[in-house]
Amino acid sequence: MIFSASLIDEIQAEVSTTGRYINPSKIDGEIRVRFFGEGISGYEAWNTENRPERWQTRPDELPSNIRKNEDGRDPLKRFIAATVWDYDTEEFKVLSLTQKTLISALMHLMTDEDWGDPLEYDIKISKKGEGMGTEYKLTPCPKKAVATKVMGAYDDLTCNLQAMFDGDDPFAKA
Repeated sequence: MIFSASLIDEIQAEVSTTGRYINPSKIDGEIRVRFFGEGISGYEAWNTENRPERWQTRPDELPSNIRKNEDGRDPLKRFIAATVWDYDTEEFKVLSLTQKTLISALMHLMTDEDWGDPLEYDIKISKKGEGMGTEYKLTPCPKKAVATKVMGAYDDLTCNLQAMFDGDDPFAKA
């Protein structure tokens, strides 16, 4: 093989996530995560400085610096965000979902009596294709307890998802 398995894993971890955030559109293949704590939801649009702006409720009027979609579609997207353990990098990150297929799949699992709360099982998220041919998939893993090491890391974690609505870093220490 041209690259070792460990180098392939390292490269995939680097390109599938951006810093402390996981964006499914940047995933190459599949990632595995575990949800922790309570998530947030709201609306998101990108500004002319290529930064996200988020609101808890749909704004009546968008700021003038929000990028408009070339095709005339509404630039606002519904999003959900949660703190997750990323098994590839072995650290806590913020998973932010705007893809309707992923949000629908997660909501379906949460309301299914056999699956329920995603704090009780890992989830695999995968992406295939590009552009309009992109397919996302969310797959639950069998329920199991969280590893002691991960629980210990969570006990030491500072993450304020509400900071995302102010454009701040949820991991910043207060």
